[in-house]
Amino acid sequence: MMAFSGFGAIFAILYFVVVAAVAVLGVWALVLLIIFLRLRITELRGAQTGPGNPR
Repeated sequence: MMAFSGFGAIFAILYFVVVAAVAVLGVWALVLLIIFLRLRITELRGAQTGPGNPR
């Protein structure tokens, strides 16, 4: 019984580490997505009012 509880604690720690890593990567991906979309919107707006476009 003692070894099982030890393995349970190890698996709980590993599970927490994996969940924390996934959460950090998810937040990082969202930040990169927001930055990319802001740059892309700025680029598209610049293309609409550029010298080659008569608008």
